[in-house]
Amino acid sequence: MSEKIVYLPAHQLVKLIKSGELTIPEVVEAFLKQIERYNPQINAIFNMRRRDDIMKEAEEKSKLRKDAPLGPLHGLPMTVKDNFWVKGLKVSNGHPLYRNFVANQDALLIQKLKNAGAIIIGKTNVPLFSIDWQATNFWNGTTNNPYDLNRVPGGSSGGAAAAVAAGLSPVELGGDQGGSIRVPAHFCGICGIRPTENALSNRGHIRFPNKPQGQRQVTVAGPLAKNVEDLIMMMDVLWNHDTHPLAEVPPVAFKSTSWNRSSLNIAVSESMNKVPIDHEYLEIFRGFISKLAEKEHTISKDEPSYDEDKAYHTCGKITGYEFEINMPKLPLASTLMYCFIRGKYKDHAWAKGIYDGIGISAREYTKTLDYKDHFANTYHKFLHQYDLWITPVAAIEAFEHQKAGKSFTVNKQKVPYTKAIASYNFTSALSGHPIVVIPIGLKKNGMPVGVQIHAKKWADHKLLEIAKHFSQLTDKFTIPELVTTGSS
Repeated sequence: MSEKIVYLPAHQLVKLIKSGELTIPEVVEAFLKQIERYNPQINAIFNMRRRDDIMKEAEEKSKLRKDAPLGPLHGLPMTVKDNFWVKGLKVSNGHPLYRNFVANQDALLIQKLKNAGAIIIGKTNVPLFSIDWQATNFWNGTTNNPYDLNRVPGGSSGGAAAAVAAGLSPVELGGDQGGSIRVPAHFCGICGIRPTENALSNRGHIRFPNKPQGQRQVTVAGPLAKNVEDLIMMMDVLWNHDTHPLAEVPPVAFKSTSWNRSSLNIAVSESMNKVPIDHEYLEIFRGFISKLAEKEHTISKDEPSYDEDKAYHTCGKITGYEFEINMPKLPLASTLMYCFIRGKYKDHAWAKGIYDGIGISAREYTKTLDYKDHFANTYHKFLHQYDLWITPVAAIEAFEHQKAGKSFTVNKQKVPYTKAIASYNFTSALSGHPIVVIPIGLKKNGMPVGVQIHAKKWADHKLLEIAKHFSQLTDKFTIPELVTTGSS
């Protein structure tokens, strides 16, 4: 029964808890057993609360049934990405100097989850400095993909996506700057949303002790789940401004937009920034698009026009500027960071952008933000021509564990490490529009692939309603063979 529980949709688990058909301790125990059985192989979760404390909270929440209103996540156990402050748990942000730092307060989004009744049971793994599309660091080790332990789960929310796919957590809270929600969702066959920039609070997200809140541009928090309905449930909680109104978060209601089931005008790109896509993935992608065409939606091959090199460089400058806030004061910090990115990822353009962003003047930084606004307007105009823009998530599916920076072979062509992934995720993040990823099928090697569905800013709820409908045209989430075969 416990294995059935962990793969029930999160919204259904909450419903069964509230109806009394499942008890909170029963649900929590099922996930703890799943973690004990499969996490040693997957290594998605690295920091857990004490079992006794988790079960005590489950019992206490069970007693609330009779005499208190129940929150929308009442009794739902879940893990969250390492980058969020959770009182009493470690928060390294992927930085080795802080790997043993224990948070003394909750990030604002964690407060919202707890207030909604969620039980935070642990934290999930991220790569070094939270920069990579793998999830490996030298103190917590390597996270493996539940579909193939020899492959990566994506990053930087790699532990988060692996936890959801393996049934270790029903939902997760991740973060995305350069594909850190989207790529793990694609690699692990689940759903994830990069919300409109500034829709959700970043307070306590990628924050370091005794430092100001550094991540204020491009980086956004967002949920991951096995289905879109669970994303909607999570976004309803995370977006809610009633209990935690903030001056920096516009008071736009989550459900201010909706889809009336009318036919849609959809732009489609079979690649991004001229980077080739794996042939088999492309066939699955085309099959999905043909199903949309059969539903009388209008499909046009189109894409926004912009200078990728300049946009890519701008992404790097913003990253460098905000990363520097959290760095120890070191001589030649920009040079050291350039050498790290250039040496590890073999990407001069990315490294140069970060180098140019570290320690820049206020004047130069505001010029960078001026370009960001100009770029966002390019996407804004494009996304008002169409209801949606659909693209692949990367050139490839989840790849085998390898050294970061090593090139891939795509359709017998060598494609640089970052080009195969960053070109599909960096510049699309710069405009701040919402992007949801849903799985669309499995390759012959058993690995899942997904699509990115883009919409105009503040249309997150409408986007998710449409994505939920589109999911009915796909194979949806498939339980990894690791779990179905009972491997241990």
